[in-house]
Amino acid sequence: MEESIQTEQPKKVNWTSVIVYYVIACAFSWPFFWWRDMHSESWQQLGIPNFIKTWSYMWGPGVAAIICLYVFKKSHHKTITFFGTSVYKSLLFYFVPILALSIPGSSVGMDDINPHLAPWILGILGFISILGEELGWRGFLQDALAPVKPVYRYMLIGAMWELWHFTNRMGHGELQQIVIRVAIMMAACMVLSLILGIATDRSKSIMVAVTLHAWVDILADGGSPAIYIIFGLSVPFWFFMLRFWDKKIEVE
Repeated sequence: MEESIQTEQPKKVNWTSVIVYYVIACAFSWPFFWWRDMHSESWQQLGIPNFIKTWSYMWGPGVAAIICLYVFKKSHHKTITFFGTSVYKSLLFYFVPILALSIPGSSVGMDDINPHLAPWILGILGFISILGEELGWRGFLQDALAPVKPVYRYMLIGAMWELWHFTNRMGHGELQQIVIRVAIMMAACMVLSLILGIATDRSKSIMVAVTLHAWVDILADGGSPAIYIIFGLSVPFWFFMLRFWDKKIEVE
């Protein structure tokens, strides 16, 4: 099963849709970021599972994307979809590394769960969480900024992505430390946005973006040697899939 995409692109960016998207994404997520980082004690005392608390701020971009896709449906040119140009390739892209990690087993931060089962649970919960971001950054914003040259588009998305994190970098430390931290993370987000942007443009798949984003988060959290080994094996697998991703385009 394949998803068709359109080929015509608008000549100008609808900056109104971009601004509205970003305002909604930040307005939704920032209060939760503030609560988590500036009032961490009361945040931790909530009798709510951690993954649900994570969804509260991660889904700001997703909510903004859903609203803007409806409000600007007549002017927004959508090419990036959930499965992109190939459903089965998108599924393989996401689930093959999880399957590989489940064979040797890894707790992936869930020490009270069977290590062979934990990667699958993280794969489901993490997918829902990161989908909230990628529906926005890649699923909506990358198409909305399509008239901008690719490198500049990816850099702009990366900058907006980093600033959306708000108190992640600004919640503690001296001003000089905050500036250095934000500068480092700004550069990191731009590089990651470049990688995710190219992969998403090639596959037109949000699932591809979610996969790569998820593994960056897993690596950032640290873990067992199995995680690094499976990631190292997954990189050529992902590269091979993207290199030979067979796009089937139907011109309407």
